[in-house]
Amino acid sequence: MTKGKAWITVLFLLFSLVFVGITHQGTMLGDYLFRTIGIPPWSEPATNHGLHYSAIFGIILLIFSGNLTIMHFKQRYKKYVGRTVILFFIIFYYLYPFLTERLYYLVNMNNEGIEVVDFLEKDSHCMYGTQEDIVQVQCTIRLINYGGQNETIKIRPIFREYGNPQGIWSFAEVQPQEITLLPRSNIRHHIYFESKPDARIAEFGADGNTDYFGVEFVKDGQKKVVFRE
Repeated sequence: MTKGKAWITVLFLLFSLVFVGITHQGTMLGDYLFRTIGIPPWSEPATNHGLHYSAIFGIILLIFSGNLTIMHFKQRYKKYVGRTVILFFIIFYYLYPFLTERLYYLVNMNNEGIEVVDFLEKDSHCMYGTQEDIVQVQCTIRLINYGGQNETIKIRPIFREYGNPQGIWSFAEVQPQEITLLPRSNIRHHIYFESKPDARIAEFGADGNTDYFGVEFVKDGQKKVVFRE
């Protein structure tokens, strides 16, 4: 086994792991690559449901690259190669989100503004109810500031209803709240929002809870919407 071949198999294995790995944002590189080349990563692209094509391809890639790595290194290291590769899979799976988050902190260490703030779906959810012509919304939102200084921004949750453009969220306008995010922070915030008064709200009504929503950030006239699908 040449050193060049060994490096190729290891790099192929690392690419397979990164392709199918889940970042701290809950996203997968494979989804991004599929969309870049014009292939929908899901069989139902409008709702991101059904068969997850990029994940299936990534798992096949991972099995192939893992077997290739084991075959190459087994020629020299007879014992424990398979178990070592599997252990590496497990360690990488748990460390990858931590590493991607640290990378974002490093890249944005000296940056500021709306680009360094982010929203994570993990541990985020909202409860809402109708009070006359207003929708009251109580949210727990995990927010990140990758930058090295305080960021004071306005935020509001963005709700969507699949296949229902006439639903209440098409006209119920939730008002933003101002919040200050600490430097290099990843914190769950409990924030109360209300919609603008609207006679249609009293007619339609809205009660329930959801963990499927996005967040709109506004700072210094700039707007950024994070809605991971």
